[in-house]
Amino acid sequence: MSFDYINGEKVPQTFIHEDYELVGTHNGTVNVESGKFILHGKLQGTLCLNSNEPTEIYGEQQGTVSLSGNSHVFVNGTIQGTTTIPYGATLIIESTGKLQGTLSNDGTVILRGVFGGVTSGTGQIITEGNGYIKEPVVRNGINYY
Repeated sequence: MSFDYINGEKVPQTFIHEDYELVGTHNGTVNVESGKFILHGKLQGTLCLNSNEPTEIYGEQQGTVSLSGNSHVFVNGTIQGTTTIPYGATLIIESTGKLQGTLSNDGTVILRGVFGGVTSGTGQIITEGNGYIKEPVVRNGINYY
């Protein structure tokens, strides 16, 4: 069994094997093994997506997001943290969506909303509609988005 340490306490990670909607606040890692996952609330922790079903984020994801090779994620809310997109995966930032943080992209990002952060990888970012990449403000050699 996998565990997180939250406020000094050992907490088991959450594993999802069927369609699931997260409402309210959850602290800790969520592993979506199968089924459709919908985030309406706030997830403070890692989100690992291994399901071939689409994921929808309407609330806030604060932490790392890791997609698997066939993942499709639709973001109408906010992702804050590191996002990893492997080859074959797609992340769609809808017009109301925001992606903030480090993006490691070897797949495809469709940007209809806003992205602010640093990118790496060989994947592509396709800007559609009013989508845009926010340029940083540099103060004392530090980028602020």
